[in-house]
Amino acid sequence: MAEKEKVEKLTNKEGLIAYLKDLISQVEQGYVMVGERRVDLPESFELEIKYKEKENKKEVEWEIEWKF
Repeated sequence: MAEKEKVEKLTNKEGLIAYLKDLISQVEQGYVMVGERRVDLPESFELEIKYKEKENKKEVEWEIEWKF
């Protein structure tokens, strides 16, 4: 069964910086938090960074993916 969790919130540059610093700390410890869910990271994985422009919107998306 597929499990899914998504977190979205409005923030500013300072909020993004704080989030990324916390994310770095988590990755160094071998996991990431998605909402209340702790996801343990493997030693290696695929990292994809996308940039899109549509009509009046720009988007940067980070994706970490691995098979188990």
